[in-house]
Amino acid sequence: MKRLFFSLILVISITACSGPEEYPLILGVASEPSAKTHNDQGIAHFKAGRYFEALIQFNQAMEANYKNGEIHFNLALCLHQEGKSDRAKKHFKLAKEFADGNPQILNSKLLNKYLDSK
Repeated sequence: MKRLFFSLILVISITACSGPEEYPLILGVASEPSAKTHNDQGIAHFKAGRYFEALIQFNQAMEANYKNGEIHFNLALCLHQEGKSDRAKKHFKLAKEFADGNPQILNSKLLNKYLDSK
């Protein structure tokens, strides 16, 4: 009984402390200015745990620069945090397509986990 109690406490504490598996990516200096502004605001919301607000900002960044892999990656991270796996997978695919060789995208464990699953 004691062992079960301690196991339960351990599981609860691990679950309560778990945060995002990965964090959003910043855009380069030469990025479209409004895309960069919205992306930066999205990162701030994401780090504060406000995933819905981050999603809004990343969507606005995507409107300004659709073919940016980092923006799609950031959208996918938010959708993953919101439990919207199908939509996250779509944006992880687009992030990989538009990665332009970015190793942070291409070597992402979360992205590869999504894209390796059926």
